[in-house]
Amino acid sequence: MEIKRKLVQILSIDSEADVGVCRRKAVALAGKMGFDDVKSGEIAILMSELATNVLKHGGGRGKVCIGELNDEHNRRAIEIFCCDTGKGIPDFDQAINDGFSDKQSLGIGLGSIRRFSDVFERISTHDSNCPLADFPSLFQHCLRCVKWVPELNWRSSNRKLVAGASSVCKPGETLNGDSYAITHPGPDKTLVAVIDGLGHGKDAHLASTIIKEQVLLKSELPVTDLVNYLHQSARATRGAVIGIAYIDTGRSLLQFAGVGNIEGFVMTKEGKKSLISFGGILGHHIRSPRLFEYPFGKGDVLCIFSDGLTTRWSPDDIDWTDHPQRIAELLTTKYSRSNDDTTVLVISNLG
Repeated sequence: MEIKRKLVQILSIDSEADVGVCRRKAVALAGKMGFDDVKSGEIAILMSELATNVLKHGGGRGKVCIGELNDEHNRRAIEIFCCDTGKGIPDFDQAINDGFSDKQSLGIGLGSIRRFSDVFERISTHDSNCPLADFPSLFQHCLRCVKWVPELNWRSSNRKLVAGASSVCKPGETLNGDSYAITHPGPDKTLVAVIDGLGHGKDAHLASTIIKEQVLLKSELPVTDLVNYLHQSARATRGAVIGIAYIDTGRSLLQFAGVGNIEGFVMTKEGKKSLISFGGILGHHIRSPRLFEYPFGKGDVLCIFSDGLTTRWSPDDIDWTDHPQRIAELLTTKYSRSNDDTTVLVISNLG
């Protein structure tokens, strides 16, 4: 099957107002294509940084081309071309490193574009793939970003489990300092995590996003080794707290390690079994990680949540036989604090 492109929109960038227009158009397309709220938020950051760089480094004028991409394996992606009229960023290699940004940017730099893109490259405006290739004399530089629509294949990786998650920003914020991860390091093995970057806003978001990516990349590590690895990975960030659960459905076993105030429990027929965490902050100071084991069989439900959830609720008030997604959304809708981000992750074992 050949690669197919569908150009959805070409937008001009001439002023700060255009940054918001580009961001909203990209997020709208992402929603139609099936990106969830977390991934759409990443696309919003990516688009904002691209458009802002046109104004600051790209001669103050440019074009953004937003479209859909289907590859030879029938995977779908949002594809963004950003072309400008300027001299470019003097040290591009430095600029794509996390933490490099001038004082008027989001503070996260092109490194976030690289991390939030599955493909990130500079191409020539003469490139036949560039929608503006017919006008190479007008635009001197072009960045291409591709982000694939997530494949909803984790259920097939561990058919005994069903998951749901809800993650919401502190009211008034546009960047979520919380995140969560679900991955499958082996047959009948699932690893999940809830991460809370310290505070809220862009620095918390950057911390939790970097840690989430490392969870997904290093999920094959034993849980305590993974915690130590994440601690080192977080040293350049504001820091974060985390709860990690490793589920082996073949053995009906759940292992948990927590750093900081991420809470959780397992609901069984006998009642609630709380998960044990220890104090600390990834990237700053932690105790030697300890792993705790819990039975996790058919009908059991795991719930892990950040401290954005109030204490004004009881597990006894929840129907744990309901779908995990509905449970997670119910909790964040009714019991989120007004001064923090909130994340709830729920996993049901269908046996």
